[in-house]
Amino acid sequence: MSDVEEAERLSSRRPGMLMVMTGMFLFQQFAYFDRPPAAERAVDYLRIGAWYLLGLVVLAALLTGGFWQKSKAVRALMEDEGTRANRADALRLGFGLAMATAIGLYAVSGPGGLTAREVIHIVVSVGLGASLLRFGFLERRAHRLG
Repeated sequence: MSDVEEAERLSSRRPGMLMVMTGMFLFQQFAYFDRPPAAERAVDYLRIGAWYLLGLVVLAALLTGGFWQKSKAVRALMEDEGTRANRADALRLGFGLAMATAIGLYAVSGPGGLTAREVIHIVVSVGLGASLLRFGFLERRAHRLG
């Protein structure tokens, strides 16, 4: 398979993969907030580490386009103007919602409120979740129209 064919195949699969990644990320957030780890047991540190690792992977995928195991040529072919615009739009939305969430949490926080770890988790989750979801929807729409 040529680089062009592989890039086209992966680009057409990207919206679905983004939706799956969004689902996994959001499911992990619901599981985390359903029973927040107290950081008292080893399993709590494992859950915190899993969130941390998934957050880093999602952020790296959003910023770089992912597909790190593919050749540089294939990744370059996948980064067309539309994809770059969709990613920029998704990151802009994620950043805006993360900042609005941080401002909102600051406004409603008070003594005995959320811990710093909980606030950070909420802000990062909102920002990354919104970016992933927006990027997935924009890419799906682009591939339906194109």
